[in-house]
Amino acid sequence: MSFQHRSTRHLTLLAAALLTACAETRQIAIDRPEMTPQPFQPLAGFQTIDGDDYYIRLVSEFSAQGDNFLKGGCSDLAPYQKGDLSAALVYRVRNDVVKFQGEASGFLYQATTGKCNFRFDAKKLTLTPWLRLDNGRETQVDYDFYTNANSDLDVSSLVGDVNAASGILALTGAGLGVAVMGQMAGQWMQSNQPAAPAQNQSSAKQSSESHSLPALATYSGKTGKLNQTVFKVFQIDEGGLNLLGAETKPLGELKVYPEIAPTLLLRTGSDGVPDAHDLSFEELSRSTIKGAAGDISLGQLIAQSSHPDKPNLKPDWKNYAEVETNCRKLKLTLKALGFNKFDRDALLYYFLGNSGDWKNYNIDRRRATDSDMRPKTIAAYRDKNFGNCLAEDDYAVMKAMGLAVNTPADWDQLGATSRQQEQLFSPLQSIERQLLAVLRNTSAAEMERQLYPLLMTADKANGKVLLQNHLGDFGLEKLLNPPAAPAAPLPGDTALPPAPAPVVPVTPALSPIPGEGIQVSAKQLAEVFLGLKFGELSCARPAPGQQGKGIGILLFTSPAGGPRIKGGALEFEFADGKINRLAFQLPTYRDFEQDIADRPEVGGCRIDPAWLAKLH
Repeated sequence: MSFQHRSTRHLTLLAAALLTACAETRQIAIDRPEMTPQPFQPLAGFQTIDGDDYYIRLVSEFSAQGDNFLKGGCSDLAPYQKGDLSAALVYRVRNDVVKFQGEASGFLYQATTGKCNFRFDAKKLTLTPWLRLDNGRETQVDYDFYTNANSDLDVSSLVGDVNAASGILALTGAGLGVAVMGQMAGQWMQSNQPAAPAQNQSSAKQSSESHSLPALATYSGKTGKLNQTVFKVFQIDEGGLNLLGAETKPLGELKVYPEIAPTLLLRTGSDGVPDAHDLSFEELSRSTIKGAAGDISLGQLIAQSSHPDKPNLKPDWKNYAEVETNCRKLKLTLKALGFNKFDRDALLYYFLGNSGDWKNYNIDRRRATDSDMRPKTIAAYRDKNFGNCLAEDDYAVMKAMGLAVNTPADWDQLGATSRQQEQLFSPLQSIERQLLAVLRNTSAAEMERQLYPLLMTADKANGKVLLQNHLGDFGLEKLLNPPAAPAAPLPGDTALPPAPAPVVPVTPALSPIPGEGIQVSAKQLAEVFLGLKFGELSCARPAPGQQGKGIGILLFTSPAGGPRIKGGALEFEFADGKINRLAFQLPTYRDFEQDIADRPEVGGCRIDPAWLAKLH
């Protein structure tokens, strides 16, 4: 029994010794940071990476790994710690371009004597707001790693409650959560500076080290790299059952990586390019920015900007110079606020939407072609290109976002098409000028002399033309066959003529003009034109469906007392500078009236639909 008693006493002493020996010290350590470059490419449709293409921000995220105390929980038999220990990795972020600076903790570990008396805080953090890439790559990141044991250094106070503060970095626009940038970044930091740590230097065991991380991003031409940094974090247990030394276990990885986005206010297409169609300036202006002072709309942000040349967002839209000047001011203000070219150009596009000159400059090419715009009109529209505000690149960006704009290449094509059409209309316009000069003449002899070189039948008979009548019975046959004038007496003949015998007058029968028409001379045609007594004359334009085929048509009215009260249309066919066919037509011929209603201007000839009312 005594052996058994002695054995029990020895086991109790051994257990006590083991419990005492199990009082361990846990430390947190990090390995040297590892760099992992991530490539990124130009956006679809763009040849190179531009610092104005993307926004960039820096994110810190911890992921636990391995079998460690974070997973094991409180299953240890021994007291959890011996004394007080703490460790923290603190980032110091600075960007002098946008006057941004701040501190944030990658992780914070605190432990005190006792079982499970520890705290490990490693939440995902946004270290910077969204910054335009050309500004964001200038961000400098340093980190400090602190460890201490049994000291008065308040690590929790050192890192501050940056997790809560980072939530202010949010801006909501067009359905996408985004962050403040540019001037707003510095303003945010001024309102959210963490308190300086109160460090009480003591003889307690503590250590710290400081290092710098590489640039967030590098890019040149078609290639770019986003630099991701990975810290491997370990737990080191000393004492306790580890009689032969310290035991090191992987705790996890702390990653510091940049994120990029091409837009903060717009949707993104499947190819990654922002999509700006079907929006409005008012809609974009209502995008909400959440800042330290509360919510503010984008429109209010622009109005309250500190930029020296703030724009007037409601200029005189009919004053091209004023609109262009305020477009320039808005562009500079948006750039100072940190917006990239996609968001800037979308806002500028919709800002200019109330300007008639902007609509003319971006006229639909098909509509411009169908309406046969003259080269002079095309040149006038192109001259007002808002060149003091928008460069060629801006128009290319707008087009890439699905917005209806005309680039210089579009204008070159539109001008070439207009000149080709002008060449088609030139022969018609030449005939028009000569024919209108004839119709406005009141002298039969002069009219005949003007008509003779202008007429030639299809069988090459000079001074003659095929005349057709589809207008109705207005006495054309009588105009072609005027009554003969009585013969004048011969000079020197003084003898009285014998008294004529009474004769019953006979009216010659006039043959109606056949549908295919008859050939008439310049003299006969002059008599017809004078007899019709033209009133107003319209300009000439191609007959509907006959463009480029040498067939034109014009409208005329007849004054009261004329043979054709309602007026009508005169169709003419020509070739080689000569008219070979003339036809009197109703205005509805070839659906001419509807063509005028649909397209008031064709080939430089504009006939307002109200003109047609004079014919009815």
